[in-house]
Parts: sequence; structure tokens; C-alpha cells
Amino acid sequence: MRWLSIAPNFIFILFILLGTVFMSPIMAISLGIIYSHIYLNNAQAISAKVSTIPLQIGIVLLGFTISIDTLIPIFDLYANWVIYFIVFSFISSFFLGKLLGLDIKLNILIASGLSICGATAISIVGPIIKANNKFIFISLAILFLFNALAIMLFPLMGKFLEMSNYEFGVFSALAIHDTGSVVGSALAFSNQSIEVAVSIKILRTLGLMPLIILLNYKFSSNQKTFTFPMFIVYFFAAFAISNIFELNSLFIEYSKILSKIFIIIGIFFIGLQTSKIEFKDLSLRPLLLGLIIWIVVMPMAYLVSVS
Repeated sequence: MRWLSIAPNFIFILFILLGTVFMSPIMAISLGIIYSHIYLNNAQAISAKVSTIPLQIGIVLLGFTISIDTLIPIFDLYANWVIYFIVFSFISSFFLGKLLGLDIKLNILIASGLSICGATAISIVGPIIKANNKFIFISLAILFLFNALAIMLFPLMGKFLEMSNYEFGVFSALAIHDTGSVVGSALAFSNQSIEVAVSIKILRTLGLMPLIILLNYKFSSNQKTFTFPMFIVYFFAAFAISNIFELNSLFIEYSKILSKIFIIIGIFFIGLQTSKIEFKDLSLRPLLLGLIIWIVVMPMAYLVSVS
């Protein structure tokens, strides 16, 4: 019957509308996970690359709403901490991966994702080191699993620990790997946390630049590849426009609303990506690596955020 063929598309739109109406990241990711397991083929048809577009648009729009008086003090306070966390997470992940006997390319992929910006880092680093599709899939699957857990668990942790909006923004940006999950968990905690979280996470994403240069030198002797997530450039462009020109207050308010809508849709898409996780293909050692680094980094991030 015809209604059966259109049902997946109808439910897809309905679930997105529910997430955006209630502005709930936890609802959005839960609906994404539910949809991905009811309509597996539809969910898998949406690639990881396409699924990041709404979230990236949301982050760029957020650039119009952040003032220089907010961003500069955050950079000044936390730039050194961000560098420490990137270096510590990457080196710890890499050497722990070696101890666990992981292939060097799989090890680099997971270490890049855990230390800098999750799936974005893995997607960029993979072609540079010529990693095979299986290693890229395993790395992304582990990150998607932790992303989903972070969006659901971190806001609860923040409430339990009685963290302020500012403290939670710092905590989530330092402790969570992927940009989408940082934004989602911050939005789930409070509207005020998101500016701090995004500012620090953007700073953390800039760590890709030296890593890309280093890996190009190590693995690409003939052909040099330099790729950088353009949404970071667009974010800074939006930030510059907002702070150089006196934008209409109504435009800024609409940017805030649209930003949240796109972020919620992006979080729904993160839930969809769980359909690609086949646990039979994941060995214990990569999962153990991700879990150990997360357990070590979380209390460190908490101490920095409340200090």
C-alpha cells in the first residue's frame, strides 16, 4: 500500500519537528536512534558527511551571536588548557593503543578523534594516513557511540555536580570529543552554556592544523594534502561580521533561534548514525581505549572547569 512507502519519510519529518518544537537535544538524539533502528535502510542512506551539515550551519549561525567581549576572555583563560588536553589526550591514546596492540593507523585515527574533534578529525586524518575503510568505520563507530552517551549523560552529571552554566560549558568542551556532542550536551544543560562550550571547542578544533601538517609530513611524501573544516572559517567570518558591523538586534535573535533549530536537527542526525554501528565488528580493544581515555579526561576537565 502507498502509505507504507511514504511512512518512513513522514515519520522522519515528524521526529525532526518534535525535536525542534521541544528544543530538546536528548529527545532529538533519542528519536534519531529510534528511527535508525525502525527504518535501518533509510537511516543508513544518510552519510556521516551529509549528517554533519545542519550542525555546522547551526555553529556558523552561532558566530553571529557571540560578542568579542565573550570570546576573547575565554580564549585567554583556556587556550593553554586546550593545548594541554589535546597533547595529553593524543599521546595517552597513542601509547595506550600501542600497549593494547592496535594497528598504528587505527591507533592514529582513534587518538585524533579522542583528542581534537571526533568524527571531523577522523574524516580528515583517514585519507592523509591512507587508512582503510574498516579502520575508519571502527573509529567513527566508537566516536558515535560515545557521542550519543555524552549528549544523554553529561547534562545529568552537570546537574548532579551542581555546576554553573559557565562551568558546564568548559567541562563539556574539554571532556567530550565531538563538536556535535559538545554543542548538544551544552544546549541540553542550558542556553547560557552553549556560547562557552562552542568557543572552547572551536579553539580545540584548531588543533587539527598542526596535526594535519605533521601527518602529511609523515605519511604523504609525494602528495601533500591539506584539508580543514570550513565551518570553522565561516564561524569566524560570522563572528567578525557581527562584531565589526552593528547588526540589527532582531537579526541576532533570529540567528540564535535558527542556530538552535539546526543544532537540534544535527543532533537527530547523530542519533541516525548509530544505525551504522555493528557491535560484532567492534573489538574490545578499541572500545577499551576510548573508554579509558574518557574516564581519565573527565575528572581533569571537571577540575579545570571549577577552578
